[in-house]
Amino acid sequence: MTQREYCRVNSRSPRRYLVIVNPAAGRHGLALAEDVLAAMRRRGVDPQVYRTRGPGDAIEFLRGQHDCPEVVVAAGGDGTVNEVINGLVGRHAVLGLIPGGTTNVLATELGYPSAAEDIAAVLVDGREKPVFLSRVNGRRFGMMTGIGYDAWVVAGVDHDIKKRFGKLAYVLSMLRQLRAFGQHRYRVSIDGKVHEAYSMVITNGRHYAGSYVLARQADVSQPELQVILVQTQSALRFLAMLLLLPFGLVEKLSFIRSVSGRDIRVELIGETTADPVQADGDTVSRMPADIRVEDVATQVLVPR
Repeated sequence: MTQREYCRVNSRSPRRYLVIVNPAAGRHGLALAEDVLAAMRRRGVDPQVYRTRGPGDAIEFLRGQHDCPEVVVAAGGDGTVNEVINGLVGRHAVLGLIPGGTTNVLATELGYPSAAEDIAAVLVDGREKPVFLSRVNGRRFGMMTGIGYDAWVVAGVDHDIKKRFGKLAYVLSMLRQLRAFGQHRYRVSIDGKVHEAYSMVITNGRHYAGSYVLARQADVSQPELQVILVQTQSALRFLAMLLLLPFGLVEKLSFIRSVSGRDIRVELIGETTADPVQADGDTVSRMPADIRVEDVATQVLVPR
């Protein structure tokens, strides 16, 4: 019997919860997760808890599960969410979130509260919302994939600094990678129409790097991605774009093209170097990149 068949056979059992906790999500994230678990128990829900032991462990643990919990909760940041949704490929579990880590952009996108009692209320009594996940070179991502500068920054993050200082590690990597901006050019096919760009972010939702609004037309409940193409070679103009990001003005710039689509392929022009591809804040693949929205939505718990 396959795992999917097993899940269907047992689909009438009482709703069970599995909470995947990332111990590397920082003190605040761990404390919040413990407070949410306590609040869930006060509401009559006693979830199974699994604490990950390192990168990739959540994926392997979930793939090895046979009791098919109806709700799987990712407690951590973007990377934890990414591992959980990849571990749930082929399953019918509902996804829940306990925000932690450096950022949890999906939780921000879905309007998750910050207080433990309120998060517990969402997980126990929230409504289900369909969210269309996507894949890059076969790997799922919850919010976005980045190619060019965005991916270089992620690949260049010092993980020791990230553990100690969080977002500062990304700021330092951003400054280091600026000198290379404009050196690579990409061919981007979006539903068969070809564009060129020097960098790009391909996103399911509106938010980027936390609470910044990058793609105003994006909607996680629709089977479509928003592709933000940077069509300037100038590092100074690109720096100006970064400075405007907190104000939600990126799409208004003349050298930014925002295009929606479902089926996307990105290739380097005139280069043989296999550039990194990032998804949800981690390097997950190398160029070229094939990105596609999944046909079936994943149900995610959100506030009522």
